[in-house]
Amino acid sequence: MEIRVIHLGLIKTNCYLLKTEKAAVVIDPGFERDSVREFLNDNSDKERIILITHAHFDHIGGAEALRNQTGVQIGIGKVDAPALSDTALNLSDVFHAHIAPFEADRLFDDGEKFTVGDIEFKVIFTPGHTKGGVSYLSDGCLFSGDTLFENSIGRTDFPGGDLKTLKKSVKKLMTLPGDTKVYPGHGDFTTIARERENNMFAW
Repeated sequence: MEIRVIHLGLIKTNCYLLKTEKAAVVIDPGFERDSVREFLNDNSDKERIILITHAHFDHIGGAEALRNQTGVQIGIGKVDAPALSDTALNLSDVFHAHIAPFEADRLFDDGEKFTVGDIEFKVIFTPGHTKGGVSYLSDGCLFSGDTLFENSIGRTDFPGGDLKTLKKSVKKLMTLPGDTKVYPGHGDFTTIARERENNMFAW
């Protein structure tokens, strides 16, 4: 699986572009970018999807435009889905980045497995940064959104955030194999083993 990262917006959200022979996946398109649209269009012969880890404006802002331009469906964890149409929960009005309400095509449950082309994903419910954030696990790679960062975790002072809940989510992720590669919503890549050793919130 080829993984490419594009940094979007002033907050430098990590948008991930995943590609194999049979699949093309975009994770967290927080802002519009021609290169993300071109990626989906260039891989129109493959099965495609847009995945969202959590419904904050800097992770969802470009999703609806991408769907309109490419016809690719949007998927998100079931619990966070209502925030796609609630500007208070997705923070778009607070940060003066208004996002018109929209809905996802696919809603995922904790532990659910699904396949896009030849890529299999497992959904891990990781609330705490938001009420219903999820992480996506595939082939030893964890796309953790704003749950787990290198040596840190996400903020909990926004609506739906809760530090105790987030710590439980992080501890859940620490049970994954140590060589699991972690691709967070912001910042550098890491591994579960590295976070077990260096992240003060890991245990």
